[in-house]
Amino acid sequence: MRIAYAGTLPPHPGGSAMLGLDLLLGLARRGHAITAVAPITPAARAGGDPLAGAPFPVIRYEIPRFESAPNRPASEEFRATETDGVARALSPLLAAGRIDLVVAGRETFATHVPALARRFAVPAVLLAQGCTTWGLLGGEYPAALRRALLDGLAGADCVIAVARHLATALRALGLTRVEAIPNAVDARVFAPGPADAALRTALGLDAADVVVAHVSNLKDIKRPLDVVRAAHAALARHPTLAVLIVGDGAGRAPIEAECARAGIAARVRYTGWVTRDAVPDLLRLADMVVMPSAAEALALAYLETQACGRVLIASDIPAAREVIEDGATGLLFPVGDVGALADCIVRAAADAPLRAALGARARAAAEVRGLDDALDDYERVFAGALG
Repeated sequence: MRIAYAGTLPPHPGGSAMLGLDLLLGLARRGHAITAVAPITPAARAGGDPLAGAPFPVIRYEIPRFESAPNRPASEEFRATETDGVARALSPLLAAGRIDLVVAGRETFATHVPALARRFAVPAVLLAQGCTTWGLLGGEYPAALRRALLDGLAGADCVIAVARHLATALRALGLTRVEAIPNAVDARVFAPGPADAALRTALGLDAADVVVAHVSNLKDIKRPLDVVRAAHAALARHPTLAVLIVGDGAGRAPIEAECARAGIAARVRYTGWVTRDAVPDLLRLADMVVMPSAAEALALAYLETQACGRVLIASDIPAAREVIEDGATGLLFPVGDVGALADCIVRAAADAPLRAALGARARAAAEVRGLDDALDDYERVFAGALG
């Protein structure tokens, strides 16, 4: 298939870009001809395009900033810039008859990508990654923009939800052509292994530290402040805890301020934004990974943690329940309950055999369905849209 992808890709922060890259690399390995259209900021372009050596062409258009919280609408100016950038890059390919299928990378692209594909009689598939869906369900979008998004989603030949519960939510919005293809990761890359001693030293972590990691772009919906507030409470009972914040974003400054206020700044480490290649080694440094999100579709950090055989502690939301059996393959706690999260952290920190058992069962569960299985499903849905 000749596939054009219009969506986010690195260096755009967040899971939508990572999923897009995993999908395109997998399809390219299988022999499909890929062309990608993706945004970049002037600052990111100045640092060099991380996909300059990708096995497929990436056509960039500039946006003023990366929009990493699509549960709330971006400005009208931003949306216009994005729409124009995609149209300028994608229209010549469609007009030349060089594309069989268009794939839109997340829900916000529904307002323009399916309609653009239809103008050239090319089928369009859209990936629903959750954040915008939660915004639609939560009333965050004004009526006119909500209608435009829903009309665009309905106009796609298929909407692919990256989690089963998300497919249910999309159908509740009135959409009928919905397929669930749960996210997956490469279990050969994200695999159990010993912690890298040099990396531990570089991050200022002692051999005796029990490491509690959090991996995200630190936006509000991830509730990153709950991590350090729970760590503050847990440190009183388990003083060898150390917190590792992997990622960056608007939430970092509030985290640093909270750590200073609570007097735990010396027990917290920050990596800043890291490339995907660095994530497996950072996860293997962790004894547990804490994800207190208010909502997720199916976070790659969940799957990566479990594939690495580490303990996943997550808020009890539908996404987490798709991958965690509480007490067997991870630990769940009520959303926003910092005390319950602290209890989970202390329970795991104090019991190395429990951590080993939870991690081993999580790894076994991760091996049941891998990235190749997900790619099989994508190829099936894409072929159906073409047929």
